[in-house]
Amino acid sequence: MNIIYLNDIFNPKKNSFTFLRFLLASLVVFSHSYPIGGFGSEAMLGSIQESYGGFAVCNFFVLSGFLITRSYSTTNSIWKFLLNRILRIFPGFFTCLLVTILIFAPTIYLVENNTLNGYFNIGTDNPIEYLKANFFLEVKQYGIANLLLNNPYPKTFNGSIWTLIYEFKCYIFVGFLGVMGIIQNHKKVCLYLFLFLWFISIFETGMSGFSGRIFPYFSDVNMVRLPMYFLAGATYFLFQESIVVKKSFFAFAVVLTIFSIKKNFYLLIAPVTLPYILFYLAFKLPFTKFDKYGDFSYGLYIYAFPIQQMLSFFGLHTRGFLSYFTLSMAISIILSILSFYLVEKPFLQLKEINYKNFLKPLKFFVNNLTKNK
Repeated sequence: MNIIYLNDIFNPKKNSFTFLRFLLASLVVFSHSYPIGGFGSEAMLGSIQESYGGFAVCNFFVLSGFLITRSYSTTNSIWKFLLNRILRIFPGFFTCLLVTILIFAPTIYLVENNTLNGYFNIGTDNPIEYLKANFFLEVKQYGIANLLLNNPYPKTFNGSIWTLIYEFKCYIFVGFLGVMGIIQNHKKVCLYLFLFLWFISIFETGMSGFSGRIFPYFSDVNMVRLPMYFLAGATYFLFQESIVVKKSFFAFAVVLTIFSIKKNFYLLIAPVTLPYILFYLAFKLPFTKFDKYGDFSYGLYIYAFPIQQMLSFFGLHTRGFLSYFTLSMAISIILSILSFYLVEKPFLQLKEINYKNFLKPLKFFVNNLTKNK
């Protein structure tokens, strides 16, 4: 029987990555529906160790690690790689910030005060400060104009976008590894880095604060956990010719993961089992044309939280969880489609531009200037 490796079935144009990303974004919306709608704390993944939202975010980072490492490997310039990453994440993010301070927050302010006077001049959580404080992805201000005080999840307009700064830091790290020649010539380093972070996370699970004692930068445990999952995905891409794809291995990974959830050692084993499960599904599921009309997962992820807050503000959460979740998904999907076609896709198309052509006139001018001198 022939052994099938990951690179044997990996087809960049025929896979279920888009479907999985959309499914994971929907899982985040589902998980957030509980606290934002006042139905209790986030839905947990069968134990106290992980929420459905946390599960989805970790899997996002696994997929991202694979795809971003591939992106660097197929890009002939570190600057073009970084520009492509900026075009992917920042336009949609900036637009979401603007929509929040120009539509969502003013609507609530108008309902509460019967006027928009003073909205932009308010001293507490000023909307312009919201834009400035969060401009570089790191979320430093969650509230606007002291609104949403009576919501089940008060004051926070968007509690999902906090992960984006970690995502972008991982992009930069991939660029650094590429420039250092590690991705091309020393790929085992990525494996060792993943194992190092996994080792730290294991000890962090048993001894809170362990990460920070190892390295102050790891005092933020998300700087261990999320890059760990990202590196897991990167490792799968770099070693795809060595990873055996087998149904029995997939079944074992699923059973072990379920067992770990029931026995409360999920956080220890998930960094190893989840990537295998995810990539098996990515290349075995039949949803290869899910992105025929676009990839709406990013828009769904960044817009769902403020939409859910708006629904709660207007009392629609009182109709029950199912109605609230369904309405949250429906409106968020509409906004995600608009985000993709009006913002994300136009900016992504700029990736195809040969920016070297823009430098030719400048080079011509400089050369002529030198000759004249």
